[in-house]
Amino acid sequence: MNFNDAFEKALGQAREMQRQAGAAVNEAADAMKPHIEKSLADARSLQQTLSRHTTESGDMTAEQTQMALGHLNDFMRLGGEAMRESVEQARETARKMAEQSRKVVDSMQSAANRRDAGSRSEKE
Repeated sequence: MNFNDAFEKALGQAREMQRQAGAAVNEAADAMKPHIEKSLADARSLQQTLSRHTTESGDMTAEQTQMALGHLNDFMRLGGEAMRESVEQARETARKMAEQSRKVVDSMQSAANRRDAGSRSEKE
């Protein structure tokens, strides 16, 4: 798998993680746990993908990728907390997870935009 394919896969995983976190916010308390568990599994998978391909990204996208990894670590920490909290606390933490997942996607999209801009400038 080349870097572009891996990056697109990672971006798709981040978007799915964001969708799962959003679903958790909107679900009743009893139904939140499976969504949180799924979003944490997606986050672990995304973390592995990003870590594996960070070295291939070059200087242009490495900073955004590291930022995405930082947001991802925050997301996973929050998810662990949500699994141990009461219903109201879990609902608030799930909202924070949704915000962190948005930051992951934004960071990855920024890295993709920089990568694409760098590719265009190299061709010129």
